[in-house]
Amino acid sequence: MLIINGTAELMQDNQEFTQGARHEFNMFSKETPFENQLSEIEEYLVSRGWDNIEILSNGVIDSAEQITHTVMVQAYEKAKDEGFSVTFNTQPLS
Repeated sequence: MLIINGTAELMQDNQEFTQGARHEFNMFSKETPFENQLSEIEEYLVSRGWDNIEILSNGVIDSAEQITHTVMVQAYEKAKDEGFSVTFNTQPLS
């Protein structure tokens, strides 16, 4: 499973975030390698209202046992079923 860390800017207000705010995200992708997923990653995030995406790092995780954070485990499991999943840090970057 591919894990991607980056930041993105919210392009529209929603219940949890403010338009124009930049947040850090972690994303899981069932498909690898990373280079082949760039357009799909962008499409996935843009369809959810995020743009100006900056990828900071990426890597591969072999199993959910390597993850210690509950929300991240849930995101990993969702990506196994749906192909992609993303979590955003609720605190905007300054």
